Amino acid sequence: MTIDHFENLLELVEIEREAEKEENKRELERFPLQVRESLGKTVTRLQITGDDVGVGGIPLLVLTKSQVSAEGLSPFHAMNQGDNVLLTYPPPSSLKPVDGTLYDVDEFHVTVALNGPSPNPIPKGSCQLDMIGSDATYRRMKQALRQARRSGRPDLVRLREIFLGLEKPVLEKAPPITIYNKELNQYQIEAVQKCFSTADTAIIHGPPGTGKTTVLIEVIRQAVSQGYRVLASAPSNIAVDNMVEKLLSESYRLVRLGHPARVLEPLHHVTLSALQEEHEGQEEIQEMDEERHRLITQMRRKKERGRGIRYREIEEMQAQIDELWKAARNHEFAIRRQIIRQAQVVLATHGGIGPQLSKEKFDLVVMDEASQATEPLSWIPITHGKKVVFAGDSCQLPPTIYSREAAENGLSTTLFERLKDLLPNKLQTLLRYQYRMNNVIMEFSSQQFYEGKLIADKTVASHTANQMEGVKESGLTKNPLYFIDTAGTGFEETWNELLESRENEGEAELIQKILSGLRFSGVAASKIAILTPYVAQVKRLRLLCREKHLEIGSIDSFQGREKEIILLGLVRSNQRGEVGFLNDTRRMNVGMTRARRLLIVVGDSSTIGGHPFYKNFLDYIDKIDAHQSAWEWMN
Repeated sequence: MTIDHFENLLELVEIEREAEKEENKRELERFPLQVRESLGKTVTRLQITGDDVGVGGIPLLVLTKSQVSAEGLSPFHAMNQGDNVLLTYPPPSSLKPVDGTLYDVDEFHVTVALNGPSPNPIPKGSCQLDMIGSDATYRRMKQALRQARRSGRPDLVRLREIFLGLEKPVLEKAPPITIYNKELNQYQIEAVQKCFSTADTAIIHGPPGTGKTTVLIEVIRQAVSQGYRVLASAPSNIAVDNMVEKLLSESYRLVRLGHPARVLEPLHHVTLSALQEEHEGQEEIQEMDEERHRLITQMRRKKERGRGIRYREIEEMQAQIDELWKAARNHEFAIRRQIIRQAQVVLATHGGIGPQLSKEKFDLVVMDEASQATEPLSWIPITHGKKVVFAGDSCQLPPTIYSREAAENGLSTTLFERLKDLLPNKLQTLLRYQYRMNNVIMEFSSQQFYEGKLIADKTVASHTANQMEGVKESGLTKNPLYFIDTAGTGFEETWNELLESRENEGEAELIQKILSGLRFSGVAASKIAILTPYVAQVKRLRLLCREKHLEIGSIDSFQGREKEIILLGLVRSNQRGEVGFLNDTRRMNVGMTRARRLLIVVGDSSTIGGHPFYKNFLDYIDKIDAHQSAWEWMN
């Protein structure tokens, strides 16, 4: 592989960017307003019921709509904290639409953190909120790829040559290490040691439930103890927050980059915005901003009076306002740069690594969920480091890619996947003990994806749903795994034209009955998640199963998470044996390994059984005597 690899990646990023823009445009054109509102992508007739100031002085608006959708769902059912949105003010307001981030979401209210000033006065009338995309991450990927290609910085050049396969990483004798976390197992300790037996890079393969993030935290602790500055990064906010939570017990100087609206509330105090607010120089910034607002108000009043106001006077006031804004922002930037430079560990999503880190270099970059990031996205944190540690699992879902052309030309191959073949075994570790699943749930995944190498820790190996507090033993709760077979029931899939997705009404109603059975056995709704590969089926299930605290979502959205009990609906049921999304068996690996104590898979054996993977699954089900017919539930 040559340096031209970066030119190819730059082209693929542009193709992918255009594909995402086209998809967003197509969605707007395809769905009329009422349909977008039904899907939860748009909410109309919102009232502004409050305003506030958030962490770092960010203006907040509270928007309310107390009316449920036509389907009886919350108006904000498809929106989540951290989503990018566009707020359109009501006519006859002359205010332009402003983009922002969802700061908080509940059933009938959302709080939006604005990327512009709060309206003054608050306009009366109804507003509209639309979910939107962002170009910022694409710009940062391109910048990182160009920097990696052109850089003459010795450590980055060396990483570039290793990652292109032109050089081999140097193996060193690891310094003596005293492990801080005494609960680490032998494979986790081995992974930590390998990370410090090279000056360049190492890989941690972390199958479901094996504690790869726990290992990364130990690597960070070891690095900080050796005087390293660390950048910890991941593609998703939830993965970054997970690392922050695990580091809070240490007395490190932590900084969490990113919009506070995308950060879990208990972690707000370590965000860059919050740390800036506490800085002694913040008072001076506030004074400059207050003076600027005073001048803006004064200038507006002068303009309203009209007569007798000299143009030069207005021009001078505007110059003062501009100068105050520039001075405040420069001072703000200097404070932020100081906070970051004093930090021992900086944490951010890959895409959230922006201008505030433009000149920052770190002794170590650790990347969680590395198998879920495209290669261009991975280069954003890499360009800031001397050494990189990757943790991920290429047997789980890869990154989402909009463009088939980009995927087929290399964008679907992650850097993590390439490095598996480039790095020697001495720099790679497979974590084998898992601390999530009952052994019966684990075993099929272990055999199919991990060469049978996974070991269920004794603390979880035999735990079942009926051992949970308040749960009675029943035909559903006594065993850890069931396959409920809909073959012969007539529960055929249908195509949802509007959502361009598949659904299965009969299967959804069966899942509702199974849910009722679990609830009757004493299982709390908060302990259950219902997962399915198709968005149309997610919507159908949400309409049917309206339990408070019950989670219903796509398999893809649940990667990295777990529940005591998972109901997994496969949807596909047809005469042709077509399995669609299910053909990517990594999706099923994710779905099947989210459950701790009980996994119930609902599907049509006659449809899925023609696929080798599902044939193996059905054989495993027969072997452990976990097969039930849907007829037993229907009768």
